[in-house]
Amino acid sequence: MTLHKDTKTQIFRLEEVLDIYGANPARWPSRERAGLEMLVETQAQARALLGEAQALEQVMASTPVLRASDALKARILTAATNDSEREARVVPIAAAPVQSAPSQRVRRTTLIWPAAALAASFAFGLYLGVAGVGGQTFDSAFQIATINGSGGDADSVSWLDDGTSSDAEDLL
Repeated sequence: MTLHKDTKTQIFRLEEVLDIYGANPARWPSRERAGLEMLVETQAQARALLGEAQALEQVMASTPVLRASDALKARILTAATNDSEREARVVPIAAAPVQSAPSQRVRRTTLIWPAAALAASFAFGLYLGVAGVGGQTFDSAFQIATINGSGGDADSVSWLDDGTSSDAEDLL
């Protein structure tokens, strides 16, 4: 059985709602609840998803809640703070700062910086190439290296000279 694109989208949304809010329709967002309940009534795949979510909630509800005793907490803190070989920093959970998820704008901005840096370096390199600044710098560095080095004819090798005029206006 093939589902229409709209039905697939609705089933995907049902999966999201079940993951976030659970199997109880009373906890689902009120503006979507009626549509999702209708989807469950009409689609076998949606009923199967709801059944899986209900089964998972039953398993989770039947597991015992384990709580650490005060004695165990004290032993852990003592062991962590009395270790002379390393420094321990114990931060109570209640005092830890709450970190919210980064906003869409912040995530988008952090992705833009590498692209902007790449574009800026390309534009700067293009400017240096057109202005002829790079060729003069490399030729000067090469001449200094060959004078102080093992020898060789520095004038016979030009890094960026292709035999044309080095005048920037001629390049344009």
